[in-house]
Amino acid sequence: MHVVILGAGATGLTAAYLLRRAGVEVTLLEAASKPGGLLTTFSLGQGDPIECYYHHCFTHDVELQWLLAELGLSDRLIYRPTTMAVYREGRFWPFNSPLDVLRFRPIGLLERFRLGLSGWLLSRLAWYSRQEEVSALAWFRRWAGPKATQAVWLPLLQGKFGELADRVSLAWMAGRLHQRASSRRSGQEQLGYLRGSLQVLVDRLVERLADWQTAMCWQCPAEALLVENGRVVGVRVQGKAFRADALVVTTAPAILAGLVRPICSEYASQLDSIQYLAAVCMLVSLRRPLTQVYWTNITDPDYDFIGLVEHTQLASPDWYGGRHLVYLTRYVRPEEPLWQLPEQQLQERWLEQLERLIGRPIRNQIEGVWLFRARYAAPLPELGFSRRIPAMRSPLPGLFVAGMVHIYPDERSVNNCIRVAAELVRILGFPAIADQVPRGLSLAGRYV
Repeated sequence: MHVVILGAGATGLTAAYLLRRAGVEVTLLEAASKPGGLLTTFSLGQGDPIECYYHHCFTHDVELQWLLAELGLSDRLIYRPTTMAVYREGRFWPFNSPLDVLRFRPIGLLERFRLGLSGWLLSRLAWYSRQEEVSALAWFRRWAGPKATQAVWLPLLQGKFGELADRVSLAWMAGRLHQRASSRRSGQEQLGYLRGSLQVLVDRLVERLADWQTAMCWQCPAEALLVENGRVVGVRVQGKAFRADALVVTTAPAILAGLVRPICSEYASQLDSIQYLAAVCMLVSLRRPLTQVYWTNITDPDYDFIGLVEHTQLASPDWYGGRHLVYLTRYVRPEEPLWQLPEQQLQERWLEQLERLIGRPIRNQIEGVWLFRARYAAPLPELGFSRRIPAMRSPLPGLFVAGMVHIYPDERSVNNCIRVAAELVRILGFPAIADQVPRGLSLAGRYV
C-alpha cells in the first residue's frame, strides 16, 4: 500500500511515522519550506531555538510521552510548576487555587464562589464535554453569574472569538478546562516543555522517516487531485503526479475545499462551512523577567492581546543565553483591522500596551521583537460543531482527512495531534499499530 500525506505538521509527521512502522510506503508533501507547521521554530542567534507560537504540554499527555520514548527523546521532556493570573482593573490577580478565586475583588464574594464552583464543575464532570448545543457564555451567565461572566469569561471569549463568542460551545470550554485541571498535582499546575524546543521532535521524526526511505518533499504545494473512475488516486504537485492507494490531507479544510471543488462542489461547501481563526503572536526578548507568572489572561478591554505567556517562567533563561522571553497573543478573523496592520505598526502598538500593562518602561530592556501570523490557527468550535467535522474517510473514495478539526472538543496540542494521527491510521486499516499508541485523557478523535 502507498499513502501520500499532504501536510507535515504534527499530525502529518506522526501519521507518516505510524504508517511506516506498519510497513506502508509513504510520500510526505509539505507546501512550506520546512516541516513542522505550527511547531515551527526560529533561532534567537544563540542558545536553543524557540517556537514561533507558544507551546507546552500536560502531565497527562501520555500519547506525546509515548512518541518521545519511541524516538529516544524522553529525557528532553521537563515538567515544572507554573502559575496563572488574570489581569483586571489595572492589576494582576493570581488564579492558582480556590483561595485565589475567592480573593478576586473585581466581583463580589458570592460571584467569586459561583465563578470557582462553575469552573470546577466544567473541568471535572465529563458530561459537559458533550454539551455542544449549549453556548458556553449562556451557561456561564446562568451558573457563574452575570458579573463573573462579564469580568472573566466574556472578555476572554470575545478576545479569542470576537463577535462570535456567543456561538462557542460548552463542550469545547469543558474540554479546555479539563485539560488544565488534569495537569495539577496537589493543587499546583505542572506543565511540560521539550528542552531544545519542538524542533527536536520534528527533526527526529524526519530523521527516522529518512532512515526508512520515506519520500519527503518541502515547498511542494498541491495543485490538483488526481481522479480516475470517481476515485482519488493521487495529487499533482508542480506538474508532477504523485499516485497513491490513499491520499491523506492534514491541512485546513479551506485548503482542501479548493482541491475538491472541481470534483465535488457539495463536499467543498461542507468544508468551507468550517470557520478558522487566524493568530497573531509577538515574541519579546528581554534582559530581565517581566513578571513572576507563566500565563496571564488579559480581561481588560483596553488591550489588544488576550494572553501574556512568559515562556522563561517555564523554560530556563539559561537555555536562551540568559534571555527572558514573553509571548503576546491574540486570535483574530482575517477581516479584522488588527490582522491587516503592518508589522512595524502592530509591534509598536503592542509594546506601548505592554508598558502600560506592566506599569514601567521596558524598551531599554528589549533585545529583540518578532511578529508571527498564522492564517489557519484554530477552528471556531461553534454550537453543534461535531456535525461540521468531516469524516476521516471522505465521501470521495481514496481521500482521507485528518486535522485540527478532529481534536474537538479538546484544545490544540501536540499530544492531541498524535491521538488524531493514531485514529487516522486505524481508519486506514492498521488497528494494531494504532493500538500501540496509549490512550490518555485526550478527548481528541471522538468525532472521526
